[in-house]
Amino acid sequence: MDDNKILEFFEEELDVGEEAIVEYDITTSPRDLTPANIVDMIDSGIIEIPLFQRNYVWDIKKASKLVESLILGLPVPELFFYTEGDDNNTYKIIDGQQRFLSIYFFVKGRFPKNTASRFMIRNGINDGVALEELLPDNKIFQDFTLKLSDDSASPSRYHGEKFLTLDKDTQIKFRLRRFLRTVVVRQNKPDDNSSSMFEIFNRLNTGGTPLNAQEIRASLYYCDFYKMLVRLNNQEDWRVLMGKPIQDLHSNDIELILRSIALLHERETYKPKMVNFLNEFSQKTKKFDSEYINYLECLFNSFIEACSTLRYKAFFRNNRFSKTLFESVFVATATPSYVNRKLITSKIEPTSFEHLKNDEEFVSYLLSGSSSSDNIKGRIRRAKEILNFYEENCNE
Repeated sequence: MDDNKILEFFEEELDVGEEAIVEYDITTSPRDLTPANIVDMIDSGIIEIPLFQRNYVWDIKKASKLVESLILGLPVPELFFYTEGDDNNTYKIIDGQQRFLSIYFFVKGRFPKNTASRFMIRNGINDGVALEELLPDNKIFQDFTLKLSDDSASPSRYHGEKFLTLDKDTQIKFRLRRFLRTVVVRQNKPDDNSSSMFEIFNRLNTGGTPLNAQEIRASLYYCDFYKMLVRLNNQEDWRVLMGKPIQDLHSNDIELILRSIALLHERETYKPKMVNFLNEFSQKTKKFDSEYINYLECLFNSFIEACSTLRYKAFFRNNRFSKTLFESVFVATATPSYVNRKLITSKIEPTSFEHLKNDEEFVSYLLSGSSSSDNIKGRIRRAKEILNFYEENCNE
């Protein structure tokens, strides 16, 4: 499915509000790393590959060109890390993941076999498996042999070489005497979030298809709460309720769950812009304890059950899924249970749901400026006024 069709699945909306103008106090520390440093730092966990970054996408020819440049002593673009504290903290890769992993794979002598194996690598990392543990698996990796032949009269002398087949002097030169300039960024002020990392991701990620807000957000704030969002997004009942069996390539479905829970949690204090609101809420979720995260997961599941009376694609408007309709119904339905830390045990009455979808006042809140405080609070209020429920024990 192409990007245009993915975007067309969701109803368009306008994110209104003042753009927060933030001035940062940032410390940047240049460091020169050798390939040996990079390999050791990845294996030890000092370099953290953000779990929701895109898969490794370079083919073996492009990775081979990078390796050859380093062997020959040619410069490569600088790399960026982000750290949240002192030198004892891990480094998140902001920019340069493809280069880091290409170097790592070459020294280890292994390279991803195909597209499917790249997803397996990402899934393994998401499950907490060290990259080094995956390398021996021949279903995932093949030997890394440099592919540098371009059928020219003077092919590269390193074509067909592996790291271990290079002569010892070249191995030492590559591992220890070639340097990659790395910039380590640390945010000093404001000191209550990592928003500068969000900005740096956005501004550096100009090649290819830029990461969207949720892809960046998930990299910045990945925690047990975000793991829970992924579990919810994988559930079959949720996919059926969305009317979209395949997960969204750019995490718009995960953002919808995040957004709905955030509005429930912060229902009295929401202020636009939505992107800033979700960033700030995501920062807070890193401190949520396991009991509360488990409750939110069960609450969302009980809402899915409460919607089981609704027709297929009930949350579509004009042939597109309406995020604003969904979040309004979610918050209106879940709030009474949420304030008492209970689960939803009633079903949404379908006639009242259809009445809500066609209510002139409610629809007016879904149109222009849909992320304004007045519109969000207005449509949630109207949903509470119109929706009816009938009692049924959803846990039986």
